[in-house]
Amino acid sequence: MKKIIFRKATADDMLDINKLELDVFSVEQKIPKDIIPISQDKNPSWWCTTIDDVIIGAVASWYENRQVHWGRFAIRKDFRSQHIGTKLAYFSIDDLFSQDIDEIFMEARDTTVKIICNLGGIVTGKAEDFYNESVTPVTLQKIHYHKREYL
Repeated sequence: MKKIIFRKATADDMLDINKLELDVFSVEQKIPKDIIPISQDKNPSWWCTTIDDVIIGAVASWYENRQVHWGRFAIRKDFRSQHIGTKLAYFSIDDLFSQDIDEIFMEARDTTVKIICNLGGIVTGKAEDFYNESVTPVTLQKIHYHKREYL
């Protein structure tokens, strides 16, 4: 396998990240295109993973109701089940917790809930239907984060 790079996304990456997000969330999960983008007024930050400068995964954080949210977690279909998503989750969460952030909130699909709970996340409410699949509220606190070597 070629070298996989995990890094903070740049403005130049956003066109490819937006295409990946639309492919995963709109095409695969049937979520309406107009609710996928994160408004710039929420101050989003993005991380990505690449192979040969091709973006194969992305995730974002943003501020909403004075809380840090984490999501829009997407891995290209042909790279799933290789732990690339787990490594991207670690990479992005490590970065967030290094920035004086103590708690991250999310509403996630089942696969992401498993990843985050394995990192120390806690389910904080009941799963709800969201475009024919469930999303579950999860919180990850820095004091409960199970940091592991992943790269």
